[in-house]
Amino acid sequence: MRGRPRERAAAGRTVLLAGWLFADLLLLLLVIALGSLPREQRTGASHKPSTPSSPPPSTQPAERGLVLKPCSFTVRTGSAGSVRQQFGAQLRGAGVADRTAGFVLSFGTAPDPGPGQDAADKVNSMITDGFSRFRHAPKRGYWKGGPSGKVRIDVFFLAAPDGNTSFPKGCHSSDDG
Repeated sequence: MRGRPRERAAAGRTVLLAGWLFADLLLLLLVIALGSLPREQRTGASHKPSTPSSPPPSTQPAERGLVLKPCSFTVRTGSAGSVRQQFGAQLRGAGVADRTAGFVLSFGTAPDPGPGQDAADKVNSMITDGFSRFRHAPKRGYWKGGPSGKVRIDVFFLAAPDGNTSFPKGCHSSDDG
């Protein structure tokens, strides 16, 4: 007889936890639904018709999207000047020196995680200081196993000023294999 009250208490806790899980899932769905709404509906702002003082719609800047495939570059670690020179030359060679970075993932190659991630973080700070179009992009440093001395930089660019989000023709991606 002693086992029955415990079983009822356990069943009651399970039902209670299931109720909280259901409530949390509904809250998550609400957040996702609100996040997927167009900007005007999220902020409650209404679209205003263009006035004579605003530029015609064809010359207004497009909303900035993100190129979903990264352009990959590899630099050898060293002095800040050397890293910036290598990276700048690769940006110019790929034809993306005038593009703005959306976010940057860097992978420092080293036998151990600590030095590899440190190298990636160091290169990220060199890029931030040396290239104004990379200054506001979030950057993350990661480790990639292998011999020390190189950092692969994957750059996800913002859309071109005309709104084009296609992969830049001069780039190659680490996703390509």
